[in-house]
Amino acid sequence: MKSLMSGRPFPGRLGSLLVAGLIGLGGPAVAQAAADEETLWEALGKGGKVVMMRHTESAEADPEVSMHLSPERDCGEEQELSEAGKAQAEALRGALEDRGIRADEVLSSELCRARQTAERAFGEFETWDALNLLQTMPEGEQDWLMEDVRDRIGGFDGEGNLFLISHRGNINTVVFENVEPGSLVVVRPEGFGSHEVLGEIPLEAYYGAGD
Repeated sequence: MKSLMSGRPFPGRLGSLLVAGLIGLGGPAVAQAAADEETLWEALGKGGKVVMMRHTESAEADPEVSMHLSPERDCGEEQELSEAGKAQAEALRGALEDRGIRADEVLSSELCRARQTAERAFGEFETWDALNLLQTMPEGEQDWLMEDVRDRIGGFDGEGNLFLISHRGNINTVVFENVEPGSLVVVRPEGFGSHEVLGEIPLEAYYGAGD
């Protein structure tokens, strides 16, 4: 791990009736969401995209612990992933491998829960302070650090994909998406610090529903 500093189913007739009932109660919306998610997976399979991902589920912790970045990067002093969060990150790794989705580069917040997500989902990664929890950034530096992230997204031109593992507030600030743990916001770079948000792949798309 390197560190970057910023500066740049139911069977039978009963089952059929249940499924029909679900369709009548919102099935089309569910089906559309699944289709949209499949389109996003296909986009990642083609490469050239950036994914802003919120770390997977973390263990409960006091606010001061959840907001703390250990100077020694000691996970014992920080909020860590829950057992479910660890399984979620590993499930993402499996989903990406099954679909042949390539990561050219993986950058993570320096906070433990983000690093643990990156390690379990991708193996190799680098940390980048511009992805750190906003509350842990030096006073007065949040704006230009977020601008660094926008520039990095807009300028990405790899054949694979760039994955950025960060936190809810950061993702909302950069791409205006308020996401749950484990969600992937898929973005198309457009150069000069510009990008287009293609959509969100929620945690349930790769973990839980079929487990």
